[in-house]
Amino acid sequence: MPTVAKPQLIESESPWGAPFDRMYLDLCQNRVPILTALGFYAERDLTPPASSDAVPTKDEEEELRQIASALTVAAAASEVMPTRVLVATLKKVSKNPNLFFGRELPQPVEWALANDYQRGDEPPGTHWRDVWGDQVAAFPGQVEQPTEANIAKAANAAIARIQRKAGRPYNEADQILAVRLGAIFRRSGDPIRRHREPVMRRGEAVYVEGGGPIHDFLELVLKPLRAHLREKLLAPVTTETIVRRITDDFPKAG
Repeated sequence: MPTVAKPQLIESESPWGAPFDRMYLDLCQNRVPILTALGFYAERDLTPPASSDAVPTKDEEEELRQIASALTVAAAASEVMPTRVLVATLKKVSKNPNLFFGRELPQPVEWALANDYQRGDEPPGTHWRDVWGDQVAAFPGQVEQPTEANIAKAANAAIARIQRKAGRPYNEADQILAVRLGAIFRRSGDPIRRHREPVMRRGEAVYVEGGGPIHDFLELVLKPLRAHLREKLLAPVTTETIVRRITDDFPKAG
């Protein structure tokens, strides 16, 4: 006789603040090559600093916080919770949205809500920071207190999405990074193209991703996330997959 999955309603510690802070600090310590890759200094007719040791400017902080937020979203999505438990928990939240406002829900549950949250008719997930507002309020004026009705709506939408894709697992973190980091990089004006290079493997020539502006940018900014995933023994993210997803999702450069 099948067992009924029990919801998991408690997270033992605040899930978002510490990972965000660590990854943001790591990005700050390597900010000059990162922001140079984004064309940040060239766009402002500034000479890049000689090192990343100085205190970041407000504009540098804003750019880096957007990257750190993208990495934190991906870190949350990498947390594993059995699908049946996730769905059972979301059902509880849909019936009692006040459970959300205690800010103690497990990371995968908050991520599922953030991914499908809507204030109105905008695309789901547009205002994901509303769900994370207490932990990652790095964008003043862009975060609003969620309503009970919208939390319940997000929970039901997440349940439907999870059940639709049941049996088709993939690393959701790769897709999140493709969407969010791809959008950040696109502002640089550099074309987003795949660069495939031939290498010999087992006596045969195969093509692998390598080089190019978007690939090099990702290699710089993914370092803090990769350290977090290794520490937590979670599935890694791969630059090659993210580049492929970016070039699949974005219009090709002319």
